[in-house]
Amino acid sequence: MHSSSPRKRGEPHSSRMRIAIAGSSGLAQVFASHLSETAHIFIILARHPKPALEQLGYQVIVVDYNSQEELRYSLRGIDLVISTVQGHAQINLIDAAAHARVRRFVPAEFEGPPVRRPSRNDPLDRGRVASLERLRHWSTSRSHPLRSTTFVCGIFYERFARGGLASLNIGGSTLNNHQGAYLMDVGRLTAEIVECHANGSPVNLCMTTVYDLAKFMIAAIELGPSTWPSEFRMQGDRLSTSSILQAAEAVRGGVLFSTTTIPANDLQANLDYATYYGDWAKVARLNELIATEQRRYDFSSPNLNALVNVQPISFWNWLCYHWGAQ
Repeated sequence: MHSSSPRKRGEPHSSRMRIAIAGSSGLAQVFASHLSETAHIFIILARHPKPALEQLGYQVIVVDYNSQEELRYSLRGIDLVISTVQGHAQINLIDAAAHARVRRFVPAEFEGPPVRRPSRNDPLDRGRVASLERLRHWSTSRSHPLRSTTFVCGIFYERFARGGLASLNIGGSTLNNHQGAYLMDVGRLTAEIVECHANGSPVNLCMTTVYDLAKFMIAAIELGPSTWPSEFRMQGDRLSTSSILQAAEAVRGGVLFSTTTIPANDLQANLDYATYYGDWAKVARLNELIATEQRRYDFSSPNLNALVNVQPISFWNWLCYHWGAQ
């Protein structure tokens, strides 16, 4: 176990914390890998034994997310919870964290700003609205106050990786974590995009690699979670959908992709058609395109970028590394 050296005036906060990572999928493992390089103590809460993670030296605690007793017991003495679980499991985790007197909770968001999402009937919700409502409830509790911070990072670059998010074991609960499930398939040279809003302005989105998200989070932890706002925004790049496609075409040697461009005003009709015929993979893709056109992944003022010394990789450099000449 590494020890922390005394903090000098003006240096980042460095007191050792006890952190719980909820979940054991790819995103949780990326967080764990970066946390293991710090002096902080962390545990991983998993539904099943994970011998491969234990072999890496990680402490894995098997929990039943339906059991408040188990969750509260596992969270005793924990300062910070980083969640990668969603739905009822996350709501139960939030309740347990409050009762265990956890100081701060990071919900499984890691996408666009929650304020950009519809408050009801969101096909991409996956229980997130209910989780944020529960966090708001506990934030005003006198007996068990629980603070929370949402990390907003936009779309993961890894959506465009070989194998998509599934290659990192991320997004397994969705129908759109495979290669080509969002905007384009760089390997097969195909794309399905919405290029402009109805007013003709370009559709933009913010993006970050999974690994830079972890770096930003670790840097924020070093600042001290007691100083955190309710939302941290970070980005590796901000591009239009057409620029994203052009970058991929350039990396693949200037080959033009076989591209379907759907006008913004036609997105809903395309979704209705796919729904009627039960093409659920296309429904998932179109729901993401609609969300993109609604600016749900676009944001300004990345406040965490300005606070910490993290230099995120640009989308172009990421593309060149993963899809450039081998």
